[in-house]
Amino acid sequence: MSKKTIYLISNGDYRDSAGVECWPMQEKTLREVKRAFKSLGVEAKVLSKYDAKRGHGFVTRQCEGAEIFSKIDPKAPVVVVLSCWAYAHNVCGPIQTHKGPVLLLGNFDGTWPGLVALLNHAGTLERLGVKHSRIWSDDFVKDEGFMKNLAAWCKTGEIKYSASHVVKADKLKLSGAAKRFGKELADDILCNKRIMGQFDPGCMGMLNAVINPAKLGAIGMPVEYLNQSDLVAEMGLVSDDEAQKHLNWLVRKGTWFDWGTDQKNDLVHGQVMSQMKMYAAAARTYQRFGLSAVGIPYQIGLVRCTPASDLVEGMLNNAVRPPVKDPVTKQVVNRDKAIVHFNEGDMGSGIPQVLMHDIFVRKGMPTETTLHDVRWGREYDGKFVWVFLISGAAPPAHFGGWRNTKVYRQPKMYFPLGGGTCSGVSKPGVITWARFYERFGEIGMDCGTGEVIDLPKDDLQERLDKTTPVWPIANVHIPGYGRDQLMATHMSNHITIGYGDILQELVATCQHLGIPTRIAGDVKNTLK
Repeated sequence: MSKKTIYLISNGDYRDSAGVECWPMQEKTLREVKRAFKSLGVEAKVLSKYDAKRGHGFVTRQCEGAEIFSKIDPKAPVVVVLSCWAYAHNVCGPIQTHKGPVLLLGNFDGTWPGLVALLNHAGTLERLGVKHSRIWSDDFVKDEGFMKNLAAWCKTGEIKYSASHVVKADKLKLSGAAKRFGKELADDILCNKRIMGQFDPGCMGMLNAVINPAKLGAIGMPVEYLNQSDLVAEMGLVSDDEAQKHLNWLVRKGTWFDWGTDQKNDLVHGQVMSQMKMYAAAARTYQRFGLSAVGIPYQIGLVRCTPASDLVEGMLNNAVRPPVKDPVTKQVVNRDKAIVHFNEGDMGSGIPQVLMHDIFVRKGMPTETTLHDVRWGREYDGKFVWVFLISGAAPPAHFGGWRNTKVYRQPKMYFPLGGGTCSGVSKPGVITWARFYERFGEIGMDCGTGEVIDLPKDDLQERLDKTTPVWPIANVHIPGYGRDQLMATHMSNHITIGYGDILQELVATCQHLGIPTRIAGDVKNTLK
């Protein structure tokens, strides 16, 4: 393989505005990657050249990815170089018929989250049944581990990582109480079903978020496929008076809004009013279809029609929220209870969120859950502390309530119509985390426990400044599931969390539902 030309492909976002912003970092990353290959005596050729009219050289559509692959040797080694967020299906679809070795290469940087895109691409290729390797670094040529793994890939076409941090749950011991709990909940799910409402899945290129509906129905969690246009139509039926009441409720609860006057750059009243209508519309949709959860993927589609969905999502996921009445029954929808929402329509988060929610309810614990991006991480006080960050779906209960919640305008590069985030700093405490997935035709669940860390203000602010400061953050330590462990085996760019240790109950429920389950991190050592 070292005698062959290796092709470097720059996959990117659909939107040219993002491509222009991110291209300088991609060029820098490409130079570093070419230098790394050159030091190994390997020629690397960059495809998808810079386009002066567009202002970048990213692949932005699946048809562009298909064109690139049609012009190279089907057995050629290919490296997808990732230094920013990218829509995985732009290249993962064409890769399905490629016969040569495939490497996903990402930087490990908070500001330029190639690592997030890498995990997305890896989860997507696993979902599509495509063999590939992963590699990541924050220093490339200067990183001895990176260079060793890159040399191995050049020689053999694959990189093998230790998976000793992950153990199949059926090899571990659960308490008798947890087993009984899991059976009772699983029996209820199989009998009464948990219907998962998913709006237009896959529109952000995260095919790892789309699970075979036959697999979901078989575990008692069938899909109700919904359409974004219907959500917009339902928003049109929500009056200005009702939307204003929901906004007033948030203000009375102490929510802070970063109000401005320039709608192109600031958060303005009209944007939030639209979000209040979406909140009511989503709750009514949840009621109308008898759902157990709902997932709204804002990009692409809604981004051209409405302000952001993120404040809406945080409101839905919170038990304490403005009451919404069903227009037919006149009854409040799920009064004083969370409406489980899975951000970006990611079913791989929706499944564990519903299971965790039901466990919390049965155990009398706070029920709020959320999805986060695995955004970045670094050492603090001898521990690797992850930055889990998402655009706004985290519930205020995770921050200690609405008084600790701040609403900022979403960044205009990705959100031209604005809309507010649902931001805050997650409070310290024990969490259970999980990720549901489908890989090579089989479903599975990875899970474990961790701890949200209360960091000093200066360290916290630096983490926010290095990522996206207007988004909600959780600083999480997962013993035995640090940078290289998670990056080697995690099945998505997303991770689901809820407060409290319910790991054994979650594992037992999955086992009784027939979901193959793995436990990751040091917590596995407590169950032997």
